Amino acid sequence: MEAKRVPAGFRILIAASLFVITFLIARPSDPSTEGEQQFWTALAKLFNQRDIEGFVGIALLVICTIVTVVGYLVIVRIVEKKIKAKE
Repeated sequence: MEAKRVPAGFRILIAASLFVITFLIARPSDPSTEGEQQFWTALAKLFNQRDIEGFVGIALLVICTIVTVVGYLVIVRIVEKKIKAKE
């Protein structure tokens, strides 16, 4: 019995959606609140970074990528199980 695969277009849609949603949730609001500024400043100091804006950009890129990869694998596995269960 061959396992059914999720179509490539659907996989791309899953990954892109996860990345965009994670970015929109994690990014600082505009204008940023005092609490957000303190959070990102403290986090940048923890990693000995002076450029706060650059640090926020790199941190968002890393966070969004990690969440996208993990979430993508989980969602695709769940969808494949549901496809297999329907057979």
